[in-house]
Amino acid sequence: MKPKIVILGCGFAGFGAFYSLAKKLKDKAELTVIDSSVFSLSKPILPEVAFGERALNEALIPIGSTIEKFNHKFIRKEVKLIKPQVNQVILTDDTIVDYDYLLISVGAVKDYDAIEGFNEYGYSICDYTQALRFLDRRATSIGKKIVIGAALTKWGSASTVKTLAAPCEGPIGEIMFMLDYYLRKHNRRHETSITVFTPGKIFFEDVGEKVHKDMEPIIKKSNINVVTNKVLKRIDKEYIEFEDSTKLECDMAIIIPPYKGPQFLIDSNLTDEAGFIPTDKYMRHINYGNIFAAGDINASSMPKLGHIAVRQSYTAASVIISEITQKNVIVPFKPEILCIMNRGENATLILSDWMYGGNRDLTLSGKIPKFMKMGFDAYYFYSHGKMPPRLSEEYLSKFLEKCCNK
Repeated sequence: MKPKIVILGCGFAGFGAFYSLAKKLKDKAELTVIDSSVFSLSKPILPEVAFGERALNEALIPIGSTIEKFNHKFIRKEVKLIKPQVNQVILTDDTIVDYDYLLISVGAVKDYDAIEGFNEYGYSICDYTQALRFLDRRATSIGKKIVIGAALTKWGSASTVKTLAAPCEGPIGEIMFMLDYYLRKHNRRHETSITVFTPGKIFFEDVGEKVHKDMEPIIKKSNINVVTNKVLKRIDKEYIEFEDSTKLECDMAIIIPPYKGPQFLIDSNLTDEAGFIPTDKYMRHINYGNIFAAGDINASSMPKLGHIAVRQSYTAASVIISEITQKNVIVPFKPEILCIMNRGENATLILSDWMYGGNRDLTLSGKIPKFMKMGFDAYYFYSHGKMPPRLSEEYLSKFLEKCCNK
């Protein structure tokens, strides 16, 4: 019988694993993708959706037709439980899905309810519902005092990489720069203040000194005030309050919420105390050899970033492929931060492995990164979740190093 491979969740990591497995294994395995939605959400587009620059449908990739085109199976259902001792996934309608290999890439839960006052007064851009709420508010009045920041996330003991106070502050950077651009474009910037807070000791704590040095004049030119070591306590109609009892007046609070693991994984006893899955360097669960985790749900994924999710998915898929084909084709996981922040008219690309002990800590700002982001978004959308050829990453790295060493 063909081995049965089940993928839970179809975001960056899910698609990355699926395409790798489908390409290398062809008809040597049965692939089943399970997701609660018919669409995969391309989250890097959400800030642009929030500002009315892109339509929501440009961020939605159909899962079922994409998977079935490769003669594999898609199930649109939520998962209730995993029984790792008997290799079974139990769906909410009690359907049982058997597996030989299980790859979990469901992402993390954005815990808005953990923030007092968020549902009444808070805004975000972390999912399409929140992005559309932001869009509706922007169309009326955003006020004159805007506060943007990330709530503190408490990680579990399985987080083996340096833990960060915030899951990822890249979206914060995008929102603050895009808001600055939007207000200037509409001749309202002079009457609106933008303050950014971070629960960390520094803003963008996952990159090194070189990136900070490059970003500081851009932030200063945009007249954005940054405050550090601020742990969000609650949001009120006219202010936000921090755990140290200080307050910031605000008409609109835009927040990245704390992250946590899905309850069904906790109930399945597959996670650490914070709900994230502990794995080895091959993304294999530390207790179950046929279970893998990639993306935000992996405890070692830090920060929670699409580029890291994809790289983890390649590693996990390569291990499964190696075991099925009996060929050593394992792709080692090499973490790095690669992201492009839309700044309105321009963009800033960041490439850094400083957090992982490397020496690359580079930025490139201007029109070129803007066009690169547009190109990536279009490629990912029209290819239905495929990444650009991996060779392009090598060229990009060399290009950045050449530009930054001039």
